[in-house]
Amino acid sequence: MIQRRTLFIIFLILALCACCLPAGATLPSYSFRGSVIGVSESDNTVTILATHKWGCVYDGRENPCSWIPMTPTMLTGTVPDPVVFDHLGKGSSVMAGSIGTQGERWISIGVLTPLYSSEPLHATDLFGELGLLRALLVAGYTLDVETQPDCGDCSGAVCTAQATNVTISRNDAEVWSGTLLPGEEAVYTDPADGSGLSVIFVSGQASANLCPDTPPGMSGIQPTSVFVVHATGSGPGPTPTRTPISPGVLSVISVPSGATILLDGDDKGQTPGTISGIEPGMHRLVLAKDGYAPYERNVTITAGRPTVVTATLAPVFGSLRIQSSPSGASVFLDGEPAGTTPLVARDLEPGEHAVSLSKMGYVTVNRTATVVAGQEKFLFVTLPKKGDGSEKIGAFISALEREGFIVQEGKFELFDVLAMYDAQIIPSCYGNNPSTPYLTYKLPGYPGLAQGGRVSDAPIRPDNKGLWLDYFMEPDEAIVFVGTTPPEVKYFSYRSYIGTRWFDELGDYARIFASLGDTVNNYRIRTGSIPGQVSSGPYQKPVMIITTGDRGTNELVRKAALRAGYSTNMMNDDIIPSGLIRMGLANTSDTIAFIHRLAFFANETLGMEYMNSTPGRVFRITPNITHTQQPYGVPHLLVRGTGDAHELDFLDDQETLREAIIARHGDGMVVSGNKTDIWVLEGFDSLQRETDALGDNRDALYLRNGDYLLGDDDFLIVYGVNHQATGKVLYTNIAVYGTEALNGVVAVTDADIAGSANSYLPGNPNADLFYVWKFARHCNGEAGCTEVPCCCGGLGIPETVPVRIAFRTYVEEETGIGPVCNEILYDQAIYFSPA
Repeated sequence: MIQRRTLFIIFLILALCACCLPAGATLPSYSFRGSVIGVSESDNTVTILATHKWGCVYDGRENPCSWIPMTPTMLTGTVPDPVVFDHLGKGSSVMAGSIGTQGERWISIGVLTPLYSSEPLHATDLFGELGLLRALLVAGYTLDVETQPDCGDCSGAVCTAQATNVTISRNDAEVWSGTLLPGEEAVYTDPADGSGLSVIFVSGQASANLCPDTPPGMSGIQPTSVFVVHATGSGPGPTPTRTPISPGVLSVISVPSGATILLDGDDKGQTPGTISGIEPGMHRLVLAKDGYAPYERNVTITAGRPTVVTATLAPVFGSLRIQSSPSGASVFLDGEPAGTTPLVARDLEPGEHAVSLSKMGYVTVNRTATVVAGQEKFLFVTLPKKGDGSEKIGAFISALEREGFIVQEGKFELFDVLAMYDAQIIPSCYGNNPSTPYLTYKLPGYPGLAQGGRVSDAPIRPDNKGLWLDYFMEPDEAIVFVGTTPPEVKYFSYRSYIGTRWFDELGDYARIFASLGDTVNNYRIRTGSIPGQVSSGPYQKPVMIITTGDRGTNELVRKAALRAGYSTNMMNDDIIPSGLIRMGLANTSDTIAFIHRLAFFANETLGMEYMNSTPGRVFRITPNITHTQQPYGVPHLLVRGTGDAHELDFLDDQETLREAIIARHGDGMVVSGNKTDIWVLEGFDSLQRETDALGDNRDALYLRNGDYLLGDDDFLIVYGVNHQATGKVLYTNIAVYGTEALNGVVAVTDADIAGSANSYLPGNPNADLFYVWKFARHCNGEAGCTEVPCCCGGLGIPETVPVRIAFRTYVEEETGIGPVCNEILYDQAIYFSPA
């Protein structure tokens, strides 16, 4: 927002605009008129007896804003500049302005002529921020100023002003204009009657919204500046004339720098640059730089004064950084060779570009990359080794079509829960686990069906338009994933879910997000092999996941896969119990979703490559011929529990640990807390209750403790047995959620908390099996503490929103699924708040 303050009718416009600003954008401003009753140079204060207040009455009159009488009120404030004391004393008529409070700090003061003068209550001297000084200047003068930001010196929505453009007018005729740097002065004298105006730009601020990299719509405290203005003269004279002409100076700054400066067609060097000896008047300025659109404007040069132009150049090209795993792949860009990975392709026109990567022994991968002007986009591609099954995709699709199926390809991508919540695509973060990522299917709708589902990430991923994260599905359809399992991780799984369900009594749908059986996880997955591969375990191996509610469809998909050359050893069934849910294409049908969970890569680099690449291809398979349906029943569930409840032997030690925590942290604090209980129900349980299962997983047990308001001085301490250290489960984590959005913002794992209770249980032989961890708004470097952010949408929890602690325990090795609750010693939490 450029600061424009004209001491004339502009003030009225600003007053009207201020009423329309959002409450969070500015602080309230006040303008008073009265007389000085106290001056203290030692305290830097002036006290006025305010008799009038500037206000607006919207009753249809032409000028709704004016000085409105008020009950005489004594107001004291500091002055904007000490020079004020040279121009006023007790009894002086003044106007004064403040922001945020009435008085306390005068950001502007103006000295007024007496009521008995020829121009009563006109301003002769102005100090500080000009926008709140409502009275007109004497002798018909008006002043217009525009501050320009130093974009390298900003704080929030406000930047330091590097210069100000100034225009002096008299009787509506411009008599002087130019640019002032901080500390500079402009003086105009009318030769006809000797009246004049001087203005000093002491210092100032400007809006950060003028800077090129500022997010649109940034709001905050309004910028203010300090000017010193003095007007002389007793009345309007004849039409003024300009002062004698002398050369002007032009300073040109561009973002980015290095642009060629062309003034009236002549090359004047590069930005940043200063050109002197310019004849006053209008000149044509052009800035040119490779990769950016020319910047063109008319600029007015003022005699004897510097003019500053700051230009942001608009890029016309973008670049694309391409990396691959493995590196050294040959890259073809729009059919032309571009080099080998890693590489950066520059000077690309905005829009879509075809990228092809190939390497000996690997399957060629083709991608479409979108280039944006002025930005460097990133494309990472994992090249599948030949032999992992990807080279058989074409044969597989042909075989499916021969079996009477329509085949549509979708995407297998990151499920960015927090970004979708912040974009208001989904109403909740579903209790996301902040420690682990999720991948999901994004599928086209049923052939010919416009509304293929209820949730799409197309608003934040426009290239996914027409793809759905949850989808309507007929009982005899199938979804088939063909790809590779992830690199070695502690845990991974694949599972389909019911997404949403229609409720007639609500006239709307609601989320159920319940699992439809046991997962296909790294304990029981069937994988193929790659010739020459020596990695152990079910990692980086060929895999096929067949999701369907129909046994006959499953058999036909397997038949087509065998015909294409895939092994039955890599085929896994993800059964949808179609009799348990309402499959179909009607708006009242249930939707289906799919989640691929991963936890803790052994090699983070390989893990990132897997997440950022395309680890497989997913297809929607729809019969185009009628066959007798063979719906699956509800699948057999694995039994939780082993009968080993040895953790409960540590209950006394846990109580001792609680007492030790309170003894160390409870001084001067109010200590309280709630008991931990079960948080998330299993999918089949939630289906019967028709409640939200939050994307449950039978490979885990979910406990919770809460809810607590976490202010600046409050903190939570969680404690209990480290279930991984006791040998009960594969891994555990503890996460903090906001109760409104169920957004997981921070978490710690069994590796983080290992040994953290030793100092609380000295001499206790079981101390290594316990943990203690603190969650607070500010940890100040304290070990064993994690800060809970309160900003940034789904990434934080405001102090007004209660927090909840969630405890996850994943996979009992003996059973391959999550533990049963009565064999686990529940983790607990203690809440501390200042007494």
